[in-house]
Amino acid sequence: MAGLITHNGERGSANEESFRNLLGRVLPASVRVCDGEVIDSEGGVSPQTDALVVSDQLHPALFAQTSEKLFPVESILLAIEVKTTLTSSEVTEIGVKVSKFNGLKSEMKVRPVMAVFAHKAGGSPQNIAKWFFDLPENHRPEFFLVNDSAMFGLRNDDVEGGYEIQMPIRPAAGEEVSYPFGSPSINDRNFWKPVSKPKGEQVRVDHGAAMLSFIKQSLEVLSATSHAEISWLGPYLAVVDQQRVVYKVGLDPQMPSAS
Repeated sequence: MAGLITHNGERGSANEESFRNLLGRVLPASVRVCDGEVIDSEGGVSPQTDALVVSDQLHPALFAQTSEKLFPVESILLAIEVKTTLTSSEVTEIGVKVSKFNGLKSEMKVRPVMAVFAHKAGGSPQNIAKWFFDLPENHRPEFFLVNDSAMFGLRNDDVEGGYEIQMPIRPAAGEEVSYPFGSPSINDRNFWKPVSKPKGEQVRVDHGAAMLSFIKQSLEVLSATSHAEISWLGPYLAVVDQQRVVYKVGLDPQMPSAS
């Protein structure tokens, strides 16, 4: 439905609402998904956030009765920025929001985990990877998904660039897993767009596997605060045999070896 809306602001609002509805359907009943601002007891206020995963166990009834647009920081488990098209400037703005969330105070010493969901890529995956690699450490969201290119990134400060970034792919029978790096006529954009019949250097990205990675990581966040039980999920994920393109700092995308 959001694709039928031509005004950018309204389209963005529709995309945010559809994402909140989707997330609300897959997360456990112990939480709910809202939009709004996060406050702390010292007067700190976060920027407006598109999707807040709120603990029904921790959210005080007092705040629920006054305004459902203001949430105490102690009640927020996960904060997600939703973007229609992810650009370099928006990644920078997201980084600033992450920094502001990190500045909220709490006697419980908790900080909402921040993530990003983008419907479309505003650049090639290699460029998007660089945008996140270039973020200062205190500006990095914990994980992100760029949906149309099936690109999932997970923060890991032990690796160069601070992220593990991968694109799951699933070639159909007879399709080759290859990409001619270095050819001046070929660029990164040629293989990340979803195509029904890949040709030559194109590969078929696996959107379902990428979305599953995003949902799994969201559940991991909830599991850490006993809001979800996910030990049972492992065997189901194990049967998803995924091949992945891997992005690393300063290197060409690394294609999986042909099986």
